[in-house]
Amino acid sequence: MASVPKRAPNFQAVHSIIIFVFVIILIPFLSSSDSAVAHASPATKTVAKQIEAVALLKWKASLDNQSQSLLSSWNETSHCTWVGIGCNNASKVTNLTLDSIGLRGTLSSLNFSSLPHLVKLDLSNNLIYGTIPSQIGSLARLTFLYVSVNHLSGTIPIDIGMLRSLVDLDLSGNNLTGSIPTSIGNLRNLTMLYLYKNSLCGSIPQEIGMLRSLTDLELSTNNLTESIPTSIGNLKNLTTLCLYENSLSGSIPQEIGMLRSLTDLELSTNNLTESIPTSIGNLRNLTTLYLYENSLSGSIPQEVGMLTSLTNLALYRNYLTGSIPATIGNLRNLTTLYLYNNSLSGSIPKEVGMLTSLTDLELSTNNLTGSIPASIGNLRNLTTLYLYENSLSGSIPQEVGMLTSLTNLALYRNYLTGSIPASIGNLRNLTTLYLYENSLSGSIPQEVGMLRSLTDLSLYKNFLTGSIPASIGNLRNLITLYLYENSLSGSIPQEIGMLRSLTDLALSTNNLTGSIPASIGNLRNLTTLYLYENSLSGSIPQEVGMLRSLTDLELSTNNLTGSIPASIGNLRNLTTLYLYKNSLSGSIPQEVGMLRSLTDLELSTNYLTGSIPTSIGNLRNLTRLILFENSLSGSIPQEVGMLRSLTDLELSTNNFTGSIPTSIGNLRNLTRLILYENSLSGSIPQEVQGVGFVLRDHLGSILSMEDIPITKAFSTDMVEAMGFHMAVTRLQNLGWNNVTVSWKFLIQLSNFIPIPASCRSCRVDSSTTRYS
Repeated sequence: MASVPKRAPNFQAVHSIIIFVFVIILIPFLSSSDSAVAHASPATKTVAKQIEAVALLKWKASLDNQSQSLLSSWNETSHCTWVGIGCNNASKVTNLTLDSIGLRGTLSSLNFSSLPHLVKLDLSNNLIYGTIPSQIGSLARLTFLYVSVNHLSGTIPIDIGMLRSLVDLDLSGNNLTGSIPTSIGNLRNLTMLYLYKNSLCGSIPQEIGMLRSLTDLELSTNNLTESIPTSIGNLKNLTTLCLYENSLSGSIPQEIGMLRSLTDLELSTNNLTESIPTSIGNLRNLTTLYLYENSLSGSIPQEVGMLTSLTNLALYRNYLTGSIPATIGNLRNLTTLYLYNNSLSGSIPKEVGMLTSLTDLELSTNNLTGSIPASIGNLRNLTTLYLYENSLSGSIPQEVGMLTSLTNLALYRNYLTGSIPASIGNLRNLTTLYLYENSLSGSIPQEVGMLRSLTDLSLYKNFLTGSIPASIGNLRNLITLYLYENSLSGSIPQEIGMLRSLTDLALSTNNLTGSIPASIGNLRNLTTLYLYENSLSGSIPQEVGMLRSLTDLELSTNNLTGSIPASIGNLRNLTTLYLYKNSLSGSIPQEVGMLRSLTDLELSTNYLTGSIPTSIGNLRNLTRLILFENSLSGSIPQEVGMLRSLTDLELSTNNFTGSIPTSIGNLRNLTRLILYENSLSGSIPQEVQGVGFVLRDHLGSILSMEDIPITKAFSTDMVEAMGFHMAVTRLQNLGWNNVTVSWKFLIQLSNFIPIPASCRSCRVDSSTTRYS
């Protein structure tokens, strides 16, 4: 290995080191005042600068490589020219500002005592982790400390109370734990204290009341407990008090009313109890009052009406009772009023109509009674009106049509009567209209078709009559249309096919007649189509097969005729297909086997003929296959045994012949097997778990089966075998005819419930019970 050449001594560097050591020895004897530094020798000044530079470079070296590259200007040049460094006239570091540049590292290597002149430290919005060193208390001149939005952990050091010059302290958005130190009360010059979004616990110290210069106190989103200290009333300069999202308990102190400079009071999402103090009426400068999501009780104090500067009032999700005070009408600057999810009673005061700046009015989920006041029509800036889930009665006032800025109107689950006012057509900005579960009558006004911004229309569970207006086709932005459970009549308008954004169409349980319009095939975004329980006739249009997004198709309980269209096989996302209780004929199309997402297939009570298609075996997700009361024939295909998710198999009242396929034994999830009123023959195969001659050995997978209806001419001693399994206590609708077997084991089942209706006569003799 080559030897390293020797270098000549660097006398300049040696000279600097000697001076550095000398100053280190001398520093304790030097005055710390700026005047002393100003009169210090040039050599002393140089060494003092070097102390600061050395401290900063040492901290830089502790950061990760990427952070060090961000501080590339931190080198042998004058440290006052480095990025993020500010100096005073004496070249002393007064400002260290490196916010939002992605620094990663800790503060443990930053020697704060080497920066005695530091006034501002801003490392916010970086990746600083570890604890806040107690040595930070040595920064006697520090006025601004910003280390928010980092990954700092551990407790706030008690030494923070030594920073008596501090004006702004922001430790928010970290992972700090432990309690707020009582020493914080020493920071008499503090105007801003931000500790929000940490994991601080314990109580808010009474000493907080000593910070009489404080204007902004934000301790929200922590784990603080116990009550709000009464000493908070001393903070007469406070404009913002945010304590939301903690676990504070007890009552809101009356002393809160002494904070007459307060503009923003947010105590929401805590465990505060008792009533809202009447002293709150003193806060005449208050613009925001958020007390929501607590356990406050009692009534809303009349004094709230004295908060004439208020723009936002949110008291929702409490246990407030009594009526809404009429004095609320004094709050002429109010833009949002949220009182929902309480137990408020009485009527909506007509004075609400005086809140002409209001944009959001939410009084839902209370016990409000009486009618909607006509004065509500004065609220021309209103965008959201939620009065749902109350006990409001009377009609919807025509004046609602004057709310031309309205985007959301929800009056559902009340006792509203009368017709939907035609004036509703004036609400051209409306996107949601929810009037469901009332007692509205009359027809759907043609003017609904003028609501071209509408995305959601829900009028279900009312007493609406008449036809669906053709003007509904104008609602090209409509996503959900729920008109079910009314008394609507007439045909489904062809114009429904113009609603190309529609995902949910529910017109079920009405008196609709005529055929399903072919235009329905245009609704390519449709996922649910509910037309069941009407009087629709004609065939299922081939165009239904164009609804490739469909997951639920329910056309049951109508008068539909013709065959099931083969195009139904295109609906590859379909999970539910209900066509039962119609007059459909023809065979079940092979294409049904392409519906591999299907879980429920109900085609019962029709006039279907032909055999069950073997393609049915492809439906591996099927849980219910209900085909009873048709005229299906042929044998039950072995492929049924491939439906391993099946729980219900109902094939009764058809014309099936042949034997029960052995593959049914694969259906280990089956709990309901109904085969009665067919022409099946042969014996019950041993492979049928829990049914047949070897029942005693194979009952395990269907111990919960209650219905095992087997029809006519089977000769197996199934029932005798059943006696070995006391878990089988009920046999429904056996449907046996002229079968004589030994019932001695069945009689041993103490809980067995015979059903005489399944036979013509039931009698027991000494050796045999005959169901005949």
